[in-house]
Amino acid sequence: MKNLDKFRSSRRDFLLKTVPVCAATCLGASQVFAKSSLISNPILQDQEVHKFDKELPGPAITYRRIAAVSQRSFIRFARFLQKEMGEKKVIDLIKKATEERMREQAKSDLKRLGGSDFSSYIKIFRDPRMLASLTMEIIEDTDTVFEIRVTDCLSVESFLPYKAGDIGYAAVCWGDYNWASDFNPKIKLIRDKTLMQGHDCCNHRYVWTG
Repeated sequence: MKNLDKFRSSRRDFLLKTVPVCAATCLGASQVFAKSSLISNPILQDQEVHKFDKELPGPAITYRRIAAVSQRSFIRFARFLQKEMGEKKVIDLIKKATEERMREQAKSDLKRLGGSDFSSYIKIFRDPRMLASLTMEIIEDTDTVFEIRVTDCLSVESFLPYKAGDIGYAAVCWGDYNWASDFNPKIKLIRDKTLMQGHDCCNHRYVWTG
């Protein structure tokens, strides 16, 4: 049971980190969060399971299915807002929300890792939870440079099939820059290709300028 709780907790942390906040509240993700909370709360374990917390029949839950369901709802809502407010305005708002979300993520990472140096930041990319959401090749790994080539990304698979790369870039990729700089202003992200924009890879190059 302890290992199961640990796995579910990691899965919950992963979702909160990779799925935009407005999408994480949709039906698919919220069912997983509710189920995880029920299992980890000893007070509720002996009580009758509420109908909202009962497991549903169907295929097993996977990262891919959760992300697909969550992002699909988010895409529909974003497209609706674009019709009402204009495409550019909505994309700009999503980017702003992403910056805020990743700024909070940087604060959380700083607290969790206990250091703001370059090596501490790079630890994030070696975390199994990060590796569960993407496939990457390390191109350069030194004390001042960490470059990766991402060839497969869970978020991309959740947006591009719906021709929503513009929304996906604003909601996911855009925040990578201030995520690095808010962790430490001396960390600079250099990137000119992303899978979300239709390129063959994401070429993240993190440089320590201190």
